[in-house]
Amino acid sequence: MKCAKCGAELKKGCLYCSVCGHEAQIVSDYNVLEDDYLRSLLKDGEGEKNPQEKEPEPKKTKKKKKSHLALIVCCCLIITGAAVGIAVKLYIDNKNANSYDYQIEMAEKELVDRNYENALRYYKTALALQPDDIKVREAMAEIYTSQKEYDSALVLYMEILQLDKTNKEAYQHLISIYDEMGDYDSILSLKEDVTDENILALFDDYEVGEPIISPLSGQYDDYITVVIYSIAGNDIYYTTDGTVPDKENGIPYPQGGIPLNHTGNFEINAVCCNEKGIYSDIVTEEYQIQFKKPDLPSVSPDGGVFSEETTVTITQQKDCTIYYTWDSTDPTTESAVYTEPIVVPEGDYVLSVMAVNNKTGLVSDIYRVNLGYHP
Repeated sequence: MKCAKCGAELKKGCLYCSVCGHEAQIVSDYNVLEDDYLRSLLKDGEGEKNPQEKEPEPKKTKKKKKSHLALIVCCCLIITGAAVGIAVKLYIDNKNANSYDYQIEMAEKELVDRNYENALRYYKTALALQPDDIKVREAMAEIYTSQKEYDSALVLYMEILQLDKTNKEAYQHLISIYDEMGDYDSILSLKEDVTDENILALFDDYEVGEPIISPLSGQYDDYITVVIYSIAGNDIYYTTDGTVPDKENGIPYPQGGIPLNHTGNFEINAVCCNEKGIYSDIVTEEYQIQFKKPDLPSVSPDGGVFSEETTVTITQQKDCTIYYTWDSTDPTTESAVYTEPIVVPEGDYVLSVMAVNNKTGLVSDIYRVNLGYHP
């Protein structure tokens, strides 16, 4: 320890400095002079810097701060501009999304470039904005038809008819699509609710007139020939077993008609078929053939005895041949044939007469009459 006043070394246990007599105080081993010396050394050391260490220039620090500030300002401006741009774009997009005219304009531009999917997307948006728009539906249906997406096109044209039942163009397109698909039943079904004459005319090529059958249904006692014809000259098919007549199951109608030449019940179903393969409604006629034997022949004079030469007349029946005998025997087809009035022979005789139907072969009862000639 040293004296705080003179700096002399203090002996252990001394309360006063042996040199200056100053009261001893405990201080560190360095004094004020040493402290000043140290400070002078530090000050001198400041001038001897490591040449590798570069002291930053105050002016450059200021420039760097200004550069950072400018960068921050620039970034803020860019972000603000981008935000404004995004906001403007969102506003414009929202405005366009709710603009019918814009959607139509864009759809038409896409059509020019044949971008059909994009055009449909714009048309769908336009239709959402104006759900009752017929023109948009027509444009969409035309695209679907050109792409052979017939189901989608049919839906749109049917929607048009729901909005406008007198839309002739929609009917024309529907008929054309159904024709392309070969769905003629749908074409005829489409016609059911039509009352406008101009629209009905569109179906003329798809409606086939029914066949006409003669004679009409009934009971007949003779064989008949059934005649069928089509006013439009279409093909005719028929059946006699109750099945549906068509090209697969039916019989082509023959020239000369259909003969019903035996007894029984007959049902004839017939249809007409045009060049498109469209069938008419089925026409049915039923016949009951029960052949009837000829009536008794009528003889004049009807019996008697005569003193003068007398001739006998037998009334001819349609499609019948008359056979007769004078000897009371039953006539047959080998007997004499009546062709003209016959003379009563001299004496007493029994004239026997019968009629045979040439078509059916049926024979009438025998008619007998007594005749005499005595001059």
